[in-house]
Amino acid sequence: MTRVVQGACPHDCPDGCAMRVTVDDSGRAVKVEGDPDHPITQGFLCGKVSNYLDRVYAEDRLLHPLIRTGPKGSGEFRRASWDEALDLVAERLLEAREGHGGESLLPYSYMGNMGLVQADAMSARVMNALGASELVRTICATAGIAGVVSAQGLSPEVDPEEWPRARHIVLWGWNPMSTAPHLWKLVLEARKAGAKLVVIDPYRSRTARVADEHIRPIPGTDAALALGMMRAVFDSGLADEEWCRAHTDGYDELAEAAGAHTVEEWAEQCGVPAAEVAHAGEEFARAEPALLRLGVGAQRHMGAEPAYRTIACLPA
Repeated sequence: MTRVVQGACPHDCPDGCAMRVTVDDSGRAVKVEGDPDHPITQGFLCGKVSNYLDRVYAEDRLLHPLIRTGPKGSGEFRRASWDEALDLVAERLLEAREGHGGESLLPYSYMGNMGLVQADAMSARVMNALGASELVRTICATAGIAGVVSAQGLSPEVDPEEWPRARHIVLWGWNPMSTAPHLWKLVLEARKAGAKLVVIDPYRSRTARVADEHIRPIPGTDAALALGMMRAVFDSGLADEEWCRAHTDGYDELAEAAGAHTVEEWAEQCGVPAAEVAHAGEEFARAEPALLRLGVGAQRHMGAEPAYRTIACLPA
């Protein structure tokens, strides 16, 4: 007799798709499928997970530790016990620390199958005890998070289930049609209800190709585009100064920074026509409710942290 186990995808992905795993009497998983009852993931599983059992039970999957016996690249290994393998790793780590200092150890890893224990908690403690070098654990989002947190603090983003209420959506450096299928469905719901979709991305992604407007700044000039949009908002009298003064700090400084150049000058920096910059800023300011969703694409360059901080000020 089989049973169904409820779970969630263990991969390092922000979607965390709800799963159903069918298990037989022997404890072997025989089927993996998405949970159609989940309100967000709605039964979807990506190509990596829909055939998960093919990899879990693959004939060539490694099930035991192997120790290299020949030159690197020769493919010569022998099977070892877990005790032998762990002892060897510990021995080599201690040799490196004693011979070259703790900082000669560099813990290069990431989320694996996620979970606090498997991800960073225990590995970080071990490397800290060894005095190993510290390493930023991801290139995905650290700069952007630092920028947004410096502008807004540690606050959650808009509940995705509220997205269909938006009537103007700006996706900045994000391609959800390819990378976030569940959130893309919510964007489509908003569009069906009359929302306008604007994509800001130098690359003409799948999402950009179906957007109402596609704005293409020169890579690395996102802050200039955001400041140009702000300058247009200030120039047109659409800034909600009363709200900003009541709920934010630094309004005058931000206005001064945006006013350092004209819309035309900001537009020249980012390579977007001035009329397009002004239109984007004014439309975003007029629309209610409007949604700005930042992706990770705009932080792959120097100055990403202040760029994200600048963009994060636009909704105010």
